[in-house]
Amino acid sequence: AGSCFVMCQYWTSTMFTKEVAGTANALAAGWGNLGGGMTQVVMGSILFPLFRAIFNYHSSDTFEQAATRSWRTICIIPAVLTFIFGITVIQTSDDCPKGNYAKMKKLGLINEVSVSKSMMTAFKDRNTWPLFIQYACCFGVELTVNNAAALYFQDEFGQTTESAAAIASVFGWMNLFARGAGGLLSDVGNASMGMRGRLIWQSVCLVLEGFMIVLFAMNRSMAGAIVMMAIFSIFVQAAEGSTYGIVPYVNPSVTGSIAGIIGAGGSCGAVVFGFMFKDLSYFHAFVLMGFVAASSSVLSLFVIIRGHAGIICGQDAPELRRTNHLNEQHKPTVGTGSRTDAETAMANARPEKQGFIVNNDVAIVDNHANANIVANSNTERSMMSSQEEDTKETLDVEWQHQREREEEDVVLEESGLAGLSIPDGTRETDESAS
Repeated sequence: AGSCFVMCQYWTSTMFTKEVAGTANALAAGWGNLGGGMTQVVMGSILFPLFRAIFNYHSSDTFEQAATRSWRTICIIPAVLTFIFGITVIQTSDDCPKGNYAKMKKLGLINEVSVSKSMMTAFKDRNTWPLFIQYACCFGVELTVNNAAALYFQDEFGQTTESAAAIASVFGWMNLFARGAGGLLSDVGNASMGMRGRLIWQSVCLVLEGFMIVLFAMNRSMAGAIVMMAIFSIFVQAAEGSTYGIVPYVNPSVTGSIAGIIGAGGSCGAVVFGFMFKDLSYFHAFVLMGFVAASSSVLSLFVIIRGHAGIICGQDAPELRRTNHLNEQHKPTVGTGSRTDAETAMANARPEKQGFIVNNDVAIVDNHANANIVANSNTERSMMSSQEEDTKETLDVEWQHQREREEEDVVLEESGLAGLSIPDGTRETDESAS
């Protein structure tokens, strides 16, 4: 299950640009963790009593023996469903936006990756380990609560197994929106403040998570405990979503290995917190877990990713600031006025509808999966210099044709940049010149 999670997070990081990685990763993982809440309801409150009644009626088992057999039997159901879904994913999905890795390797489009080298690079990255600990303090908390919540409501409030499982499922059901919201707000912070915005939101989530856990432990009424559990679950999931909004930036060349190490932090955290519940009372275990989670927020100060500003030090790389500047300057401009400059006409030939950011020298292409650097237009500009006036006139005419047929795209399949379009006038001009 842990391996599936890591592969899922790497997959979504590959399929979506880093600017929306927080939302994409959080929604995929959050709806995956939602299975925890569904399992509590379906397995504990529906299938368990059903199978227990069947075994108790059709066999000579005692009530306790029937309960044991029912738990063992119903575990087969999710195993079979998971196996079927795994086969379906393999048969129907692509590895990345450009296709499957096996075919790309045969065509020489990608190189072989050394697993050991990738893992060593990830291990040596100083930013991996603060995020490892922080993820232990959010996903580790979730795993611990998933295991302990039903028993907590049984022991502290005298609930039956079925009702305790249903109450505990509230914690998992928050994944329906909370983890996705955490990733979305991480992306919002990135849009306004860069990496500093992501890190600040990460710290806020962890502080509020720890504070709410303590309030949950101090609540002695069942209704209040359920409400506080739902609230602290929201911040637990939000912190998880925020963490994996940062992961794709740490070292893009080894994102898979880094995602795996940080994901393992969640399991390690669950083991450590599990020992707390073994040796301490519920109250002291929850309070201690809350203080540890809140304290881990300080580690965001030590996450300093190359080319990005940290919370208190560092600054964005010049190329990143330039990209942000281009995003602000080159808003969609089609239809906003006349064009007297031929180069302006070429640069603004529907780029915004294709996901381009175009400047005089650089076009940055975002095809919803990868950021690809397109060759600059210096060569074309030098070829036009000798016939500048004639070319300007031709481009003006072709620009009008392009406006009339703006729904028609020319896909550059041979270059592998699906979705990249060029003005028809430019192509026809080249044909006339030849």
